[in-house]
Amino acid sequence: MGQVWLAEQTAPVKRQVALTLIKGGMFDSTALVRFQNESQSLALMNHPAIAKVFDGGAKPDGPPYLVKGYVASMPSTDCRDPKN
Repeated sequence: MGQVWLAEQTAPVKRQVALTLIKGGMFDSTALVRFQNESQSLALMNHPAIAKVFDGGAKPDGPPYLVKGYVASMPSTDCRDPKN
């Protein structure tokens, strides 16, 4: 339901982050509620394999966003089923 972008946070610290936005064309009230619920659930999780939530919100002229820790990994499109 979302797009994830690599971004750079410059304040209060400089670091790479993952910026999540609702995918273009999917922004309606149902998508907004789902995005907020998933963001809240993710923010409550504490596990080394789950990216930490740093910030979130929405601009008046744009979709809501979620700023998470960036975790370097292979693209999901490169993952293969080990059975094949």
